Amino acid sequence: MVKSTPIYPILFIPSFPSPKNLSPSIKPSGSGNAPLGASEEQFGAVLRHYFGDWVMAQQEMLPSHHERPYTADFVIVEPTTGLHLDIEVDESHCFSTGEPTHCIGDDDYRNKCFVDALWVVIRLAEEQVVSQPERCCRFIANVLASLSGNKSLSSQFAHVPQLTPVKQWSRRQAASLKKKKYRQGYLNV
Repeated sequence: MVKSTPIYPILFIPSFPSPKNLSPSIKPSGSGNAPLGASEEQFGAVLRHYFGDWVMAQQEMLPSHHERPYTADFVIVEPTTGLHLDIEVDESHCFSTGEPTHCIGDDDYRNKCFVDALWVVIRLAEEQVVSQPERCCRFIANVLASLSGNKSLSSQFAHVPQLTPVKQWSRRQAASLKKKKYRQGYLNV
């Protein structure tokens, strides 16, 4: 059986024990020190514009039986239900090392740790947050509305088109994107 290529936005939803309590079994333990991606500061400002103080950047989550925490690029917490969203911005390769990153399968275990702790994981391609930030926010707001029942945010995106999908990359495709300087093109660097 041939596996299909994942397509951004990639969404992982846990099996919540109760539809009224969507709070995670493991809450954020504070700010992490993971390096910010090239597009994250700008996208963080867009997230805060639409989601206000529900947004926290660089929050750590320590899974059970782990010595080191994972750091979420952004966490959005819906205050009524306690629903926690881990928003990840994935780039094809690291500028500093040139190494491929966030390739198909790379983040599977990490995603599982968050979902097992009752967090929703939304992975967006960096290219999407740079070129379609409002569309990314629409997707996030619709996930929030669907799971929490809080539709207060999704209505403000009624005029915003759906997010254009982007295929996740393999290691070979990431190396090719690096060679073509693909990230530099959409980041204008």
